[in-house]
Amino acid sequence: MSEKRKDNKGRVLKTGESQRKDLIYQYRYTDIHGKRQTIYSSDLKELREKEKTIQKQLDEGIDYAAGKVTVIALLERYISLKQGVRYTTKVGYNFVLNLIKKEDFGYRHIRDIKVSDAQQWIMKLHNDGKGYSTITSV
Repeated sequence: MSEKRKDNKGRVLKTGESQRKDLIYQYRYTDIHGKRQTIYSSDLKELREKEKTIQKQLDEGIDYAAGKVTVIALLERYISLKQGVRYTTKVGYNFVLNLIKKEDFGYRHIRDIKVSDAQQWIMKLHNDGKGYSTITSV
């Protein structure tokens, strides 16, 4: 019968978890593209929270590395998923896409954006003289 793997404190490690010689915990998994990924943490509890988030995203088919995607790329992906919409709706989507392409905000990575950043950008649009309907469609 095989022994269960344990850390230096005697806690049983789950599948994919290990503890390195420098006492840092790591979790290895395969992303949706079949590529091996590793996350690290100095605390086992924190590592397991990260594991839950990753597993949830994998179950939903979300790429964990999608944080590297820019706002423009994510918006283009969103628009491409919209099928059967009216011509005017497509024109509205393209208007918003062109507006975002003109702004520095569109070239930022999703993982770096916080809600306050988006709010500041919306306020900037308002200060630049964009109308209410433009801001609400953005």
